[in-house]
Amino acid sequence: MPGAGTAAAAPPGPAGRQRGFTLIEIMVVVVIIGTITTFAVLGLSMGRDDTVEREARRLHMVLELAAESALLEARELGLILEPDGYRFTELQDNAWRGIRESDRRYLNPHALPNQVRMEVEVEGLPGDREPGASEDDRPGIMLLSSGEITPFSLSLSDRDRRDRTRYLIQGDLTGRLTLELPEEDTR
Repeated sequence: MPGAGTAAAAPPGPAGRQRGFTLIEIMVVVVIIGTITTFAVLGLSMGRDDTVEREARRLHMVLELAAESALLEARELGLILEPDGYRFTELQDNAWRGIRESDRRYLNPHALPNQVRMEVEVEGLPGDREPGASEDDRPGIMLLSSGEITPFSLSLSDRDRRDRTRYLIQGDLTGRLTLELPEEDTR
């Protein structure tokens, strides 16, 4: 006869035990979902080249930084657009001089990839003006210490694509800079 004070434990049955997922099972499912998502995102981004978008975003951010620098440091900056890139100049002793600064590398000259095409229209100048510098480094777009910016419209597109998707950077006299991205094609 077993001990009088002990009760026999009932074997676990379907009604007595709740079945759940173990931590390992949940982790395996999360890893599988993450892997599938990663391949899906890579597949979508591999299908399109975002070089033009990256350059448009970069130029927009550089212009914002340069405008803030001009305002905060009371300096007159200018942007010179060239067929293969852009560079900044600064007004010093009544003359525009090129900038090469190690502590403000964003102001250093930047070369665009060959596939990026740039077109600019500066208010006050007739028609479209192709990128290029004047002989005396006088910029087409000025970022002034007063916060003003020469009104301009600058579009970047892919030379190789037929659809000519354009990224538009605009600046106005009040110093506001905007970047317009093309709408995504949902076909």
